[in-house]
Amino acid sequence: MIVKATYESTNFTFTAYGESETHAVNTLKRGLDQHTTDYGLDVGWWHKYSADIYVQHIELNKAYRDNEPLKVTI
Repeated sequence: MIVKATYESTNFTFTAYGESETHAVNTLKRGLDQHTTDYGLDVGWWHKYSADIYVQHIELNKAYRDNEPLKVTI
């Protein structure tokens, strides 16, 4: 299983993956810091939105629709 962390701003959707929620969220935060540098934004602008970061546990070799696993029946 892997974990996907996502933050959706008004202009971009940011996504990161990790082996745990902590890894995925921390990777996403580093990405937001890099985005801040790339676009010359105020340092820490995203901190007030950190509660809007959400995580999804993803099982490998499984199909998903709208971020929900499909129930495969045979």
